[in-house]
Amino acid sequence: MEIRQPETIEEFKALEKLQREVWGMRGESPVPAGLIRVFSHNGGLVEVAVEDGKIIGFTLAFSASDGKKRYLYSHMAGVLREYRNRNVGYELKMHQFLMAKKMGYNEVRWAFDPLKARNAYFNVHKLGAYAFNYIVNYYGEMDSDENRGIDSDRYEAHKFLDRDIVRPKDYELVGRITDFPEPWKEIRLGYDSLGIEVPLEIGSNQLDLKRKWRLRLREAIIQLERENYAVNEVIRNERSVYLILTKKELLNLD
Repeated sequence: MEIRQPETIEEFKALEKLQREVWGMRGESPVPAGLIRVFSHNGGLVEVAVEDGKIIGFTLAFSASDGKKRYLYSHMAGVLREYRNRNVGYELKMHQFLMAKKMGYNEVRWAFDPLKARNAYFNVHKLGAYAFNYIVNYYGEMDSDENRGIDSDRYEAHKFLDRDIVRPKDYELVGRITDFPEPWKEIRLGYDSLGIEVPLEIGSNQLDLKRKWRLRLREAIIQLERENYAVNEVIRNERSVYLILTKKELLNLD
């Protein structure tokens, strides 16, 4: 597998089709080829994973600022379904971090859905990003297979390229599922590090359950953000993940 930047307009156009396939876009429009090329040629970073001449995954990022610091914002990262579980996504992100550092960035940010527990595990545990800044219904109503029917809440991932993530030494599980897969009723505060349990997977046909979890998780994370917590680990088991959150002052994130 080779990771490189797209070279021809045909390759940029191929990324439109790849977006539709990766996310099951129907009524949604992909980022158009012309705009992707503009990002690539004007300070952004667009990279593709190629195997046997076929583009099987990609990342799309651009220069951004929150008014205080400059960072690379990774808007999209996707891999064709038949090539998943082969570390393609991991290799793409690690290459993106390497290139971002060469471009002078100390941080890469992106957004992910904490209700997609496998993504949370990948972003925090495998890639070593913190998660904080919860955004309610970030993209509004979405019409892709993966997002249809529920609000598009997102957690912001922060990968710092100049330091390693601080993992929790211990934690208290304050949101435990007792009637799986129904959500817990409430969480308890008062710990430096605490954990909340989320099902590893909720089927696309379980829309009512997804909506319950979206609202419960939103309520809990917003409450925890008010108390200055950030996610610094995700632990996975056979049926669920534990999102582990720690006080920001203990993570040097203040």
